Amino acid sequence: MKYLIPNIILALLLLLTFVRCDDPLPTELINNEEEVEIEVINSEPNSIVITGYDSTGIVDILPRSQTVISLSGIKNTINGRTFYKGNTEAIFYDTTKSVFAQENKFIGFKTFENGRVKVGDRIARLVPHFLKYRENFEIKETLVGVKHVILYENTLLPNVNKLPYNENIRIEFKNRFDHQSSFVARLPKEIIGKINVIGNKEKNNLKIDIIWDNNFTEQDEIIVGGIIKEKDRREMIPLFRLKKFRKNNFTIPNSLIKQILAGDYSSLVVSFIRKTRITKPTSRLGDIYIASQSIHNIWIAL
Repeated sequence: MKYLIPNIILALLLLLTFVRCDDPLPTELINNEEEVEIEVINSEPNSIVITGYDSTGIVDILPRSQTVISLSGIKNTINGRTFYKGNTEAIFYDTTKSVFAQENKFIGFKTFENGRVKVGDRIARLVPHFLKYRENFEIKETLVGVKHVILYENTLLPNVNKLPYNENIRIEFKNRFDHQSSFVARLPKEIIGKINVIGNKEKNNLKIDIIWDNNFTEQDEIIVGGIIKEKDRREMIPLFRLKKFRKNNFTIPNSLIKQILAGDYSSLVVSFIRKTRITKPTSRLGDIYIASQSIHNIWIAL
């Protein structure tokens, strides 16, 4: 079962990419010396829309464009072992067809097929696209259409079958009428994170040191999330976004960890995120929103 755990993130990946929680609480500045901002993303795990755990830091209820592409290189470090995966998705939204849950609550849009999508030398396959939501405290899902997907298989080998970090990659479309279009997107440099756990929960002095690689930029972000403890609920809830760091290390203070522990989570996940976001205008598809990211998730058992 432990080898299935890394798949949880990919099973939920991109759900949050196009789904916004309630408006975040005001940003909090930890102290003037560090100048690190902490933003509450979702403090309510029982909200109607299941945000899951995106790890990309995008939390929007409406898609940024009718065509959205996500390219994600993902590493999951669990119990000292790192698994490497990748995920590319192209989703074409029909914004004239809204999807609602109970009490007429909006949860998203219908999606549709748009011919063939090719990323690099790989052709995406068409898969059903579901939206998950809660109704009467039960998790439900509804089929809203399809999406174009490329999966880079889970492996322990860092250089096998993964997205090309810090390189250009060509994305090509061919619709049902055989009209073609293409453009080039730039992938970010690979992010490498490290954590040191200091103290422990029992003594109420738990702190977490987070450290980046030498390619650290001020645009890098951290998302701290929790895995719900309940037996039948394995989704991961994003809790806080940390951003605007001035250096490549920071200690998550015990005061913040106490707030996380109050949520009764079985594990924490610290997600290091390096991303690029661009909008490409095209003549046939309109504006295409592209999110490319390198993600390193590190799991911490509580």
